[in-house]
Amino acid sequence: MPNWYEDLCALFKDKIGKGEMAGTAYDTAWVASIPDPEHPDRPAFPQALEWLRLHQHSEGSWGSEVEYYHDRVLSTLVACIVLAEWRPDEWADLQIETGLRSIWRNVTNLKRDSCIPIGFELILPTLLGRAQALGFQLPYPCFSEYEVEQKRKLSKLPPELIYSRHVSSTFSFEFLGDQIDLARLDGNIQEANGSIAASPSATSYFVRKTGEQSAMEYVRNVVAEAQGAIPTVAPIDIVELGWSLYNLYLVKETFPPEASRCIDRLASLWSPRGVAYSRFFSAPDLDDTAVAFSVQARAGRQPDPAVFTLFEAENHFQCFPYERDPSVSVHVHLLDALSVCSDFPDKSRMIRKVIDFLRRTQIYGAFWLDKWHTSPYYTTAHAIITALDVAPELIGDGITWLVQTQRPDGSWGALQGTTEETAYALQALTAYKRHGGKVLPTTLQQGLAYLEKSVEKHSSSYPLLWVSKTLYSPKWVVHSAVLGAMLMTHEALGV
Repeated sequence: MPNWYEDLCALFKDKIGKGEMAGTAYDTAWVASIPDPEHPDRPAFPQALEWLRLHQHSEGSWGSEVEYYHDRVLSTLVACIVLAEWRPDEWADLQIETGLRSIWRNVTNLKRDSCIPIGFELILPTLLGRAQALGFQLPYPCFSEYEVEQKRKLSKLPPELIYSRHVSSTFSFEFLGDQIDLARLDGNIQEANGSIAASPSATSYFVRKTGEQSAMEYVRNVVAEAQGAIPTVAPIDIVELGWSLYNLYLVKETFPPEASRCIDRLASLWSPRGVAYSRFFSAPDLDDTAVAFSVQARAGRQPDPAVFTLFEAENHFQCFPYERDPSVSVHVHLLDALSVCSDFPDKSRMIRKVIDFLRRTQIYGAFWLDKWHTSPYYTTAHAIITALDVAPELIGDGITWLVQTQRPDGSWGALQGTTEETAYALQALTAYKRHGGKVLPTTLQQGLAYLEKSVEKHSSSYPLLWVSKTLYSPKWVVHSAVLGAMLMTHEALGV
């Protein structure tokens, strides 16, 4: 067999830490909307507009290959708006028409999605206003609930923070539309690299409204580095470091020398307030903070666990202040971090609080869904792996659910079998077996065979399953999970 452990360790030498990921139609459309400063009647980035033109789905929509309806509606809406603004050729009208038809079809499917993407309720009403101004015929009354949600969300956010880089809503800064107050832009909104929250879409909106040079330079750099489509975060370095190191640790429950550079890098980005998804975002969140903490603790560099008190609410923990709903996976990762930190006065109480939350949110005593990932296999696998040592009673029927939902081809997947979801299922099942649990060899063998074929066929290209404004994929995080799962399964089978 190939030496997958060498392949996995090699990622930490020259890949992981740069913050790479696949592009999205949504962010590409926003970049395509920026006019050339010298020739305002032309796009500044015609390559982004061309990518948009060439990547409309056959049924008319734009967005991920995974049929996630919030992603399709939002991506299609902004793509149609951008095409209508530029009208690059006679085919644009046809593309717009078929795009709008897809929105009519998909609007009734929104309730089928497992969660609402980040900032959807803020951004959609603003884009619908632009669509109306362009004369688009759309089912506007069907979206009225999001206008209500937008007002409810903004009522929770202190007005003085709307123009601050220290709150999560800045990531969706484009929601302001024509309501932006340029007089309130006092230099507190941009990050050190010129971006708005390391978001190409939010920064593109900012450039359209202000023409600010460092923001424009940020977009130019993102376009130069992108392989076609524009990513939804650039760079997403802290997520890439934390989650990839987590996947590496699961393989042998230790870190090899090759991981030292990435561990050092993650430690250098740590602050007493925690960390965000990118070093170029000033609003720390509990998910990245918990994963970064647990990685450092396992590497013998434990930060101060008092940071977790900054995210505590009455009955749960918040990922961000002013968030719409609490996250299950955030609680899973916090439980993992608490399980490996040294004792401190609040440790036992916090663990009980997290376990109570996870018990309340478990579905049918078997699995969990979350707002940061489309698949229950991601959240459930991480929960099972953590619960094995800390709260085995939480596992419930989770192992049975994993075994019984394996597909005939050996894969796992919520909508269809995927390499990524199969990796998560195998990580959980092999960790369970490592702790003395029983798993039929055929279950592991079939899953491993599926992964081996998939890796040979697709390399590091994976469907977009992670949730941001639309769907995205942090490719090296996913690839590290796949390689790690194959290694864990080989060990569990004794081959």
